[in-house]
Amino acid sequence: MRWRTIAAAALAVTTLSASGCKLVWDADQATAASPAGAFDAKAYVSGIWDAKVLPLLANAPDANTVLDAIAKDPESAGKQFGHRAGDGQPWTYLIQGSGKVLSVDTASRHGLMTVDIGPPASPRQLVLQIGPVVFGTALRDALPVISFGDFVNQIEYAEVSRALNDRAVAMARAGADPASLAGKMILFAGAATQPAGNSPVQVTPVSIAPAEGAHS
Repeated sequence: MRWRTIAAAALAVTTLSASGCKLVWDADQATAASPAGAFDAKAYVSGIWDAKVLPLLANAPDANTVLDAIAKDPESAGKQFGHRAGDGQPWTYLIQGSGKVLSVDTASRHGLMTVDIGPPASPRQLVLQIGPVVFGTALRDALPVISFGDFVNQIEYAEVSRALNDRAVAMARAGADPASLAGKMILFAGAATQPAGNSPVQVTPVSIAPAEGAHS
């Protein structure tokens, strides 16, 4: 299946100047402008997004192929399809796939979309984080172009994870209003951490779009 990149949604930024203080509004919170020379996680992510992140997602393996491999042999699946952020860390995966949206929950800011990606005779559910709040570090950890050694400290490493999540959810939500996709077939691409036990796989999506010409 060929995944087509969806243009990222533009984020509105308003800069105020008062009494020598510069504030930048992003999403729903204001943060003081970074001092000169300070690490800028958003700028770092912008620098790798189109050139490195999106091409990796465009070539990500099919979600069912990865999940079948995990069910058979988790360690072998990780070595074949996954990436580890460090020794002892869980395997993380870049995946893409298609499925039918079973439900969309936007009651909380950690919105979730449940999708059935299995064949009719063998349903298989996974959960897409549709935000605007996204938990976890799956996207950062699944990218082989990022490592902890690239940064000065854990704070910068964590800031990159958050910036990646913010960029991903903005792009995913730009494809279509999540609530409008209930009951429909979709295409998606994103990152997931190897599931624990029988828990549904939770995905940090970068792309969610209606599947053109697909039928439920």
